[in-house]
Amino acid sequence: MNEESEFERICLLCAEPRVPSGMTKQGRFFCQTCQREWILEKRKIPRVGKNVLNSVEKTEFLLENLSLFNSSLGLEDLMFRFSELISDRLKRDKIAIFIINLELGEIKLANYYSKQKHLERAIKRITIDYDLSYGILIEAMAKREPCFYKFSDQSHPFYSFYSKLTGTKSQLVLPILYADIAVGMITIDYDDENTLDYIEDEEILKIVVGQFAVSLRNSLLFFKSKNQSKHFKSLHTAALTLSQLYLNNHNEMIRMILLTLSGIVDLSISCLVEIPPNTSKAKVFKVYRDIDNYELKTQTDSIDTDEIISLAAGREIITVNPFENPVLRNIGITGKESIIVPVQLENQTTCIFILSKQESRFPHEEIEALNAFVSLARITMENSSLYQNLSIKERLEKEIEIAKEIQSNLLPRNTPEAEGFSFGGLMVPARGIGGDYYDFILSPNRNELFVCIGDVSGKGVAAGLVMATVRTILHSLVRVKDSPWEILNDINNYLYSSYKEAITPRFMSMILIRWNLISGEVEVSGAGHGSFYHYQESSKVLRSIETGGVILGISPDISHFKNESKLRFGAGDTILLFTDGVTEALNAKETQFGEVNLEKSFLTNIQLEPKKILEKIYSDLKEFVKEKEQHDDITMVAVRKV
Repeated sequence: MNEESEFERICLLCAEPRVPSGMTKQGRFFCQTCQREWILEKRKIPRVGKNVLNSVEKTEFLLENLSLFNSSLGLEDLMFRFSELISDRLKRDKIAIFIINLELGEIKLANYYSKQKHLERAIKRITIDYDLSYGILIEAMAKREPCFYKFSDQSHPFYSFYSKLTGTKSQLVLPILYADIAVGMITIDYDDENTLDYIEDEEILKIVVGQFAVSLRNSLLFFKSKNQSKHFKSLHTAALTLSQLYLNNHNEMIRMILLTLSGIVDLSISCLVEIPPNTSKAKVFKVYRDIDNYELKTQTDSIDTDEIISLAAGREIITVNPFENPVLRNIGITGKESIIVPVQLENQTTCIFILSKQESRFPHEEIEALNAFVSLARITMENSSLYQNLSIKERLEKEIEIAKEIQSNLLPRNTPEAEGFSFGGLMVPARGIGGDYYDFILSPNRNELFVCIGDVSGKGVAAGLVMATVRTILHSLVRVKDSPWEILNDINNYLYSSYKEAITPRFMSMILIRWNLISGEVEVSGAGHGSFYHYQESSKVLRSIETGGVILGISPDISHFKNESKLRFGAGDTILLFTDGVTEALNAKETQFGEVNLEKSFLTNIQLEPKKILEKIYSDLKEFVKEKEQHDDITMVAVRKV
């Protein structure tokens, strides 16, 4: 197609709509009639080009393609057949199909069709980052619109590289859209920078690109599914193989590795020295092979680490004469030549393979073969270590889960049925097992009610064990002693005597309240736990009551910290006990939730039932800390006199 077929040349002075006499150059017409130069004006004129299709031809072309799209072609065949079909219809030589992988942020060349086969080989691995810095190609994908551009207008080095490689001067880009999402793009390369052929090419491509998008997406999904299935089968096979290599039997796995090494080449001795980190003794595994009598003998010894570690100093394969090496002689390695292959595992274990020949030396090809197998053996040993660690971790997690379940059973499952009272309790451990404790203990005759809250120093299993023991002691003491202070004193004696010589001493703070349900008398004793809140319904006043005492388990004698107080508890009154995990909860700015927020939340929800009050406070606390990790147990208790 030439410039005259796209523009109607009109001399505005001569008003000659027919083709006048003159010259056209670079979009301008020099009229010989009026001797003036005019810019050519673009008009929509019916074009008659080699590729223009009428409606019947468009339908036939679409049907021709449908037979391709409806077939069960694989991804590569689909790409090739579609490129071939388009090339044949458009009479174009260089057609590319790119696939977009938004997850990886890349556009990868999936197929390049050209009669110049060297081009197909040269550019078949092109990958473009899905980054706007690449210019027009990525912009076309982002806008999901076709575009035609000149390579000379692009600044990214990719375009100059592509142009020099293929001789391309301009390119038509047509996004492949599925449900308005770009899954790929088709490009047509032109050797002419100012070609107008792209207009007709775009028209024709638009007829079939939508149907191709559906076929391409289906092929991609099938290809992905097929790959996932293949990977799964490979992993499954590998897992079975590793199981056969005794992943759960370390010594047997080493023996199998050494036996295999002995069979690769004619070795007289295969040895592995295993040096775990921070140990004084190294383990020596040996397999002796009597080649003449086809006998194998295995042996396991130990040696001081200092005597053997020098063999791994170089971290490289070396060949030595065992008769001239006192370290090898010391561990029983003999022969004409030995190979030493040091290996460092991820868990910092150093392994030294020592492979020896009795009467000959190692040719180069045998050294390469042995080194290759040692690399595979290293993978097996790494997998064994991971397997063992995973097994230990799984057992530990299971034990923690059991301990967590036991601890949850130690906390009150149901609030006591004490006439005239309603209760609420909440505990959220920072780890699987918490060191906080709360309880409601109703006397068998239902005349007394004990309410307590406590916090054991530390976290995790150790703190949970202390909490469980203290609970047992407390439940025993409330049956024989009325005074909260006497009970706290006995708990202190237990903690001090049990943990005074422990590497990590255990302490516990506590508040213990005793209600006489007959007289209504309330006694409170504290053990270094701080304050609690008392809301008086009659005056609508919230009081913060500071408890005294000293943390339990620090001193053998806490008598001089004795504290006992009485509390007037009227109808409608509510108390709130809490641990420091509530007030010291931190948000992302390292700001504490604090007593101000706790008081505000408590008062805001004071008309709710105690259980609901605690749920609302916890909800406000979570909103305050948001995604910040919880570092301490959160425990609260609420009691109301109805």
